[in-house]
Amino acid sequence: MAKREPQLIMRRPHLLNLPAPRVPQGYEIRHFRKGDETGWNALMDLAFERSPGQSDFTRDMAADELYRPERVRLVLDDAGAIVATASCWHGGRFGNDSVILHYVAADPAIGGRGLGTAVSLDALQVGLAEGRSRAFLLTDDFRVPALKTYLRLAFEPVISHDSHPGRWQMILAELSWPESFEAVLAGPVESFEP
Repeated sequence: MAKREPQLIMRRPHLLNLPAPRVPQGYEIRHFRKGDETGWNALMDLAFERSPGQSDFTRDMAADELYRPERVRLVLDDAGAIVATASCWHGGRFGNDSVILHYVAADPAIGGRGLGTAVSLDALQVGLAEGRSRAFLLTDDFRVPALKTYLRLAFEPVISHDSHPGRWQMILAELSWPESFEAVLAGPVESFEP
């Protein structure tokens, strides 16, 4: 079995001037509430192309010592279905001054409505309110729509593995992204303890 390449890391150097999250009419953003587990699990299975029942909110989120319901942000449609989510974690690997944008997902059937952007901004606002000054996230090369969202939210590539510059060059070319991040891609490899 081939060894999996390490995930990509992205950083938003500051949380200043975050735009207000906006969702189209018929959607609302709120924090996680008891009873949302089933809807969150279903969305994660769908968005991450997992087998039905593979996601488990209790195991994946609530069991984490950093879990707080207000850190898990949800977008609901007018029928009350959870259609997008993003969470705000902090600490450890990236320092206590940082927020980690965590488990970002949106229903692919309703893509293009800005729901992933809105819920990510909402989660970043939580981090700012908690006194964090910058943000990080982990992602994968194949999550192209998510990568585009993160770049639009002013996240930048972080080079933490020798494979990252080449992988980022391919991603930026695929997206026809106007910024090439030449200095970042040529810069030193940064180390972050897992």
